[in-house]
Amino acid sequence: MYENIKICPGYQFAGISCGLKAGGALDLALLLSDCPAVAAAVFTQNQFPAAPVIWGRKQIAEGNNLRAALINSGNANACTGHQGEVDVATVAEVLAAALQLNPVDIFISSTGVIGEPFPVTTVLKGIESLVDNLAEKITGFRALESAARAIMTTDKSPKIVGIEVETSQGRVTLTGIAKGAGMIHPDMATMLAYILTDVKIDRLIWQEMLHRVVNKSFNRISVDGDMSTNDTVLALANGVSGCGLTTSSDLEILEAALLQVAHELAVMIVKDGEGATKAVEIKVVGASGVEAAEKICRSVANSALVKTAFFGQDANWGRIIAAVGYAGVELDPELVNISFDQVRVVSGGVRDPHYREEDGSAVLRQPEFSVKIDLQSGEDEFTLLTSDLTHDYISINADYRS
Repeated sequence: MYENIKICPGYQFAGISCGLKAGGALDLALLLSDCPAVAAAVFTQNQFPAAPVIWGRKQIAEGNNLRAALINSGNANACTGHQGEVDVATVAEVLAAALQLNPVDIFISSTGVIGEPFPVTTVLKGIESLVDNLAEKITGFRALESAARAIMTTDKSPKIVGIEVETSQGRVTLTGIAKGAGMIHPDMATMLAYILTDVKIDRLIWQEMLHRVVNKSFNRISVDGDMSTNDTVLALANGVSGCGLTTSSDLEILEAALLQVAHELAVMIVKDGEGATKAVEIKVVGASGVEAAEKICRSVANSALVKTAFFGQDANWGRIIAAVGYAGVELDPELVNISFDQVRVVSGGVRDPHYREEDGSAVLRQPEFSVKIDLQSGEDEFTLLTSDLTHDYISINADYRS
């Protein structure tokens, strides 16, 4: 799974257990750039942003270069009021002092239970161990993996991607880690993602690029239709490769690479969805506009009835066509076709005359498959990746805090 992962030069990684999670699980991670890095970020649209999101939004708005990201799991520091914001500032100050940096150089993220007081004393004690971990010079994939594991909550496995691409200025590297398995919905999810590169790039170009990439990747996944208070995607570019990318061709190469990393991480999140057994691509084509295609796509992908049918391997296309019909999009029912992979299920809004139930069921027995909905009303399309909804999802979330 993690073969041939490229680790971006110019960064150090660490992950430790500081006592936020039971059983000695890793719960505090540090990503440290060797020099100031141009920062771009995208955050949750939830109206109850967590304290670290408030801190991070200000950093990005002010155009600060960053040196480090500190991420804890086990506590979201969300809905904690003014004290939560004070705790973020305290953590940044203590880590900055330990690394001989400024607090504004430190990006903070948290994930875990919402509404619980932030255990700032525990985290502050952990910072000392985290910095000691860096001093031990644990490097390479081992260090990266420890950081990726430390940001996990209900994830079954860490999510890590690393690639190299060739530009006119030379070879550059992009490495990404992410967490997320539940509360996964467009406008991101209860997910955190960090993508690091060694390119030199203008801050505004980097921010605009990240926005486009997130809209094509992390904003096109759904596990359960819930949006968290802490969602964050942070992208850092520290320039240690010496490759300053300014031409349109080089920027296109970089954006394609950034999208590849983000997309692979997004797919990992869906496949690791809480209790999930299926990863399903929902694709709406032949729409009269992208917005119409997106509405239908999200309607189908977020339908609990559709998702439970996927889990039961029940080729119940009636649930899908119902979700298409209530999406709020004007369409001609007599033109709609639906296929499971290459199996035509619906033609002209009714059961295809050649369709056999066993053929549809065979597709749904696969761990990965696609549902294509052709409206035959235009040229636009939209694609989204979703998962099934299972008994295990309920079990995980019924006692998440215990």
